Amino acid sequence: MEKQDIQLLDKVKHKDIKINTQAVDVLQNQVNVAFVVVNELSAITHEYPIFITKNPNTGQFQLVALLGFKSGENLFIQDGKWQATYLPLDILRRPFQAMLEKEGDTSSGRIAIDMSSEQVQTNKGEPLFNDDGSATEFLQRVQTSFSQLMGGTERTTQILQTAGELGLIEGINLDIELPNGEKRGLNGLYAFNQEAVTYLTGANLETCHQQGVLQVCHLVLSSGLHLNKLIKWAS
Repeated sequence: MEKQDIQLLDKVKHKDIKINTQAVDVLQNQVNVAFVVVNELSAITHEYPIFITKNPNTGQFQLVALLGFKSGENLFIQDGKWQATYLPLDILRRPFQAMLEKEGDTSSGRIAIDMSSEQVQTNKGEPLFNDDGSATEFLQRVQTSFSQLMGGTERTTQILQTAGELGLIEGINLDIELPNGEKRGLNGLYAFNQEAVTYLTGANLETCHQQGVLQVCHLVLSSGLHLNKLIKWAS
């Protein structure tokens, strides 16, 4: 993999940089999962299968959109175009990333840019800064995406922690057989247990209702039907 060149965004150093947003079949998007926050679930579950994984650094549950069945496989990219109306915030923010002052602390941070990205150009694309050094409308949208991601991460973690404590999350092995007979398997995934969610009662049910856990459970469970689309694309 090409070595990244991560630089803190600077209005002087990067005044001539443009981002070619039309280029989606690029290395940074060749991933089989995208991280998801709860505030985008109502849109994203219409097109993507959503699962749960564990953050390898913190051990906390997190939501992901499944994009492919093996590492580096993004089935949503076909013929250089993204095959969905909605792009996950985690994809939309690239080639930018948040540089947090303290790992895991999403309350503050600065935006950095990966200068090695194929989207980073000087002659074609969306400019980052106006002549007076102010952020362009495009960069403002990028900043908004980060605000939504960072704000949504904490709420997502809280909701999934509650769901886990109430026994609503279970580990699963995703075993897929493609129409051509090829078998694919994904480990390390978790999902909401439909039966456990259905039989919530009393104080636990009230807690899930008040904290928004129930809505998240139902949205994520409904997204499973999009697996069939990925299976068709992968064959």
